[in-house]
Amino acid sequence: MVINKAPKALFKKSGVTLIIKKDGEVTTSFNAFLQPLRYKNKIYLRGVATELGYDSLKKYLLISPADVDLSAINGTSVALFFGDKHLSIDHSEKVYLGKSPYYTWSIVSKEE
Repeated sequence: MVINKAPKALFKKSGVTLIIKKDGEVTTSFNAFLQPLRYKNKIYLRGVATELGYDSLKKYLLISPADVDLSAINGTSVALFFGDKHLSIDHSEKVYLGKSPYYTWSIVSKEE
């Protein structure tokens, strides 16, 4: 059981705060890692060229605690926010350590 506490402590110490709102009311607040995705191929040429590749400034990798339910987020009545930025979930998967969920990774997009 100590293993499950390790990622949560890391998220709390080094992560950013995200919130889930249901019908405009904050229902969940959690810490997670959020970083921009950069593409080495030339699919997203509209982005900004960086040393690591092209940054579209709209797609992000979200690594969050396994106990946060991201499946309910639909972008309308239940939405994900980072500060005042609305994020939508493109894809999400849980990562398991043995039979226990360890963390969740997701690809999110910044809504405008």
